[in-house]
Parts: sequence; C-alpha cells; structure tokens
Amino acid sequence: MSKFCPYCGNPTKPSDKFCIICGKPQLTDLPKREKKPKIQEAVKEEEVKPVEKKVEEIKEEKSEEILDEESEYKKKKLFKKVKETGDVKPLPEEVKEQMVYYIEFNDIQLNKKVLVEKLTEISKSTKDPRYDYDTNFKKEINIKLEALKTLISELKQKESVIKQNLEEPFIVQRITNDIDTKVFQLENLAREHKLHKVDKESFEKLREKYKQEKSDLENEKDDLIAGMKLWIQDLKLEKAELSGERKLNKGRFHAKEITEDEYKKKDKGFDLRLKKIKTKIKTLENLTK
Repeated sequence: MSKFCPYCGNPTKPSDKFCIICGKPQLTDLPKREKKPKIQEAVKEEEVKPVEKKVEEIKEEKSEEILDEESEYKKKKLFKKVKETGDVKPLPEEVKEQMVYYIEFNDIQLNKKVLVEKLTEISKSTKDPRYDYDTNFKKEINIKLEALKTLISELKQKESVIKQNLEEPFIVQRITNDIDTKVFQLENLAREHKLHKVDKESFEKLREKYKQEKSDLENEKDDLIAGMKLWIQDLKLEKAELSGERKLNKGRFHAKEITEDEYKKKDKGFDLRLKKIKTKIKTLENLTK
C-alpha cells in the first residue's frame, strides 16, 4: 500500500527510507507526539485563540528565515546521490540517515537561538510605559511572547526526538577508536614477543591478523570520508551560488530596482540561509574528524 511523504506530499513506497522527491527521511519509527491534554474548561476559548493565531503568524513570518525547512528540501534535495567517480563509493543509507540527524539537530540549535533572540527583543517591550496602561498593547506583547515560547517548546520536543535517534559517537569516530585499538594491540604484541611471552608462530599470525583488521578499518574510514567530502563540496557550491544571489540583491538595491525594505527583507533571508548551509558544512566537517 502506497503512502505519502509528510514533508512534500509526494507518494512513496512503504519500503522507502527516504523520499525520492524532497530527500527527507521517512522516519516512520519515530515516537508519535503525545496529544496535549485538553485545556481546562475554566480557560476561555477566546483567550487561547490569539496565541494559536500568533504562532501561525510567526511561522508565516519566519517562513523565509528559520521555519522554511520543507520548501528548502523541495528546492534542493538534502540527499544528493554521491557521484560515483574514481574509487569513491556511495555512502550507505544508514550513514546518510545519521548525517541528516546530526544536521537537523544542529539546525535546531540555530533555530532556537534565533527564536530566543526574538523573545529577548520582544520582552523589552514589557518595560515600555504603554505596557502598564495600554491594555491592547499589553495583550499584543503577551500574545507574541506566548507564541514564541510555544515555538521554542516545539523545537525542544523535536530536538529530544532526534537526539534519541543519534548514534554517538558517529561511525567515523567509532572506526577511529577501533583503529587506535588495533594499533595498541600491535604495539602490545610486539612488546610481548620481545619479552618472550608470545612464541614466534603465534606472534606472526596475530600480527598479520591485527594488521589486516587495521587496514580494513582504514579503508572503510577513507571510503566514508571521501563520500562525505563530496557532500560537503556540493554544499560549498550551494553556498557560493547563494552568496552570488545575495550580492546581486545588493546591486539591485543600489541600482534602485528594489526598495530598501525589499532589500533588507531578502538580505535577512539570504543571511539565515547562508548560516544554515554553514552549519551543515561545519557539522559534516566535524563528523569526518
């Protein structure tokens, strides 16, 4: 029975781990979010609706900033098929899945930071004299504050779900640790042989065994890093293209083709998109170490 991607709405197969259209992982095994308890009857419905409405407004306002993940995936696949050039092997699906988890986890940190900064900025309005005597002004500020707190809470919940699926340490670090173990075994074996605690035949067999295991691990690590670097290169190209678009936007403003407000709005969007790409690049580079 066919199903649909929860991110882009395109049909997918039950066996698909990733959407072939937007590249988003089909994480069907993630725990479902628990339904929030019903609001007590004592709370009036008209008091709740403004906050829900403000959350939606902020989500729309942030669509070009921090809450535009879906359209970003639609425009460009996060999972780009690794180019099979030279000796570079495609990354295993489970490795790519973990890389996406790490990217999304770090992206949430950036999103939380932006929202917290916005929350701090709006909180300053509570010190405005109007907050004490202007009922409408106070209500508007409180709705905005509550909406931002709701969004931050949602990000924290998503962060918790993703963290449960992160395999730590990442496979590259695990292989590195295994290589270090083999190096120690070889060095220790040599010492034991010199002290005549290991006979020559056993020494040679174990040495070849450890050397082969170490070589296999090193090859596996090299293949993984090579595939990851191709992904990083794609992101760097995307970053360069985006930087060019940002400069073009600035040029259009200086040429008076667009207004200052239009320029600032687009430039703010470019700035956040560049930060997101930089976060992805930094995340992947750290995973290769």
